[in-house]
Amino acid sequence: MDQKRVTVKDIAAKLGVSLGIINKALNDKGGISDEMRERILTTAREMGYRVNKVAQSMARNTIVLGVLVPAQEKDYFSFLKKGLDKEFERLADYNVQCRYYPIENTYSAADTIETLKACMNDKVHGILLCEYFPSELEKIFEELEAQKIPTVLIGDTESAGNRYLSSIQVDAYRSGQMAAEMLHLCAKKNASVSIFVGNKDHVEHMQKIRGFTESLKEYGLHPIGVYETYDDEEIALQLFRKISGRLDGLYVATSTFASIGKVLQNEHPDLKVICTDVDGAVAACLKAGAVQASLFQDLEKQGSTAVRVLYEYIAEKKTPEKTICITPRLVIESNLDTFI
Repeated sequence: MDQKRVTVKDIAAKLGVSLGIINKALNDKGGISDEMRERILTTAREMGYRVNKVAQSMARNTIVLGVLVPAQEKDYFSFLKKGLDKEFERLADYNVQCRYYPIENTYSAADTIETLKACMNDKVHGILLCEYFPSELEKIFEELEAQKIPTVLIGDTESAGNRYLSSIQVDAYRSGQMAAEMLHLCAKKNASVSIFVGNKDHVEHMQKIRGFTESLKEYGLHPIGVYETYDDEEIALQLFRKISGRLDGLYVATSTFASIGKVLQNEHPDLKVICTDVDGAVAACLKAGAVQASLFQDLEKQGSTAVRVLYEYIAEKKTPEKTICITPRLVIESNLDTFI
């Protein structure tokens, strides 16, 4: 038979004090002596008291979290949003409300600033920034800090200075290292290789480039360039057609593989390719052997982690680590089914 849950009434009865005194001690409020506070906390621990977080959350005002997302939803973002929605669903009984705020152009500082100001005007209690280009945002982060609105970032933190609560990000440097090692294992000796990124100035992409290029010499691979796709599949395809004849291996460090995948298998069967994440195009090419591996960034975990640390900071005063890195996982044909 399950043991009966210990309540504040049980603690009050054992110590012979009022419920008000018990609540002051358990909620770290003033009005009682240090000696009494310690006595109550010790008794609560000994009796196995656990905070009823659902009841506690119903007693406070609703926590409203603003989540900034790209207005034009990209393929990879569906994984991130799944993690966000899953965590918000878990928090549904904890008096937490989510408001999504779309950014028209995440490469525009003006659009990002306008959307952040909309959050501030709505008096949200915390902000989760899912995608943005780190430029000219220092002032708005100062305003958020001044208004004591904690901000959790998914991705790099270059423009936030130290004015953010936590950053949830893939271990981008390690991603680059892993891609270089996989091409070393798959491609011929002294292979000519390249990397496609969204934008060279984006810190996450810079780290992937650095991890990749710094590992090439170790593996005897020959770099022939770093190319920007600006997350545009047509640009990615044009670049691929332009340089594919000189390539033995390619690391696609962005989500713009679909257009390349359409021509890869038929036109370049010997080219070794390492991709990022697992969408329909990547999965099809892995099954066909046209892609050797993909680096899964676990965007779902990034999303759920970001929501959780922001909520716990606001509701439970838990201070998270400044940077939380998610290690990428290797996807090959034999374990593909576990990622789909």
